[in-house]
Amino acid sequence: MVHSRHRLVASVASIYLQLADAGFAYAPNFITKIIEAEKQQNITQNVRTRFPPEPNGYLHLGHAKAVNFNFGVAEQFEGRCNMRLDDTNPSKEDEEYVEAILEDVRWIRKGSLSEVRSSSG
Repeated sequence: MVHSRHRLVASVASIYLQLADAGFAYAPNFITKIIEAEKQQNITQNVRTRFPPEPNGYLHLGHAKAVNFNFGVAEQFEGRCNMRLDDTNPSKEDEEYVEAILEDVRWIRKGSLSEVRSSSG
């Protein structure tokens, strides 16, 4: 059963997952066009993107889009997306949010999530 916080994210994420299944990280856009042009000119070799959520709340729709875009673009260009939990405001952060973020990103990415780092270590 999908958690209530997943309902809205699920409907949008499914669209992005369909694009990913079709071989697109995202519909071609100015970023992917720049990367493609730079790769053809041997300017860019290794594509690196990042997703740095703060663990002070649950992910929202914008986060779902960012997860799909950043991980997807890295995957599309055989690069890497770095996910680093940005703990710049420790007084508002909670382990519950850390676990929820990791769970949500794994769910959005179909279970694909490797090493995660915090900005403090």
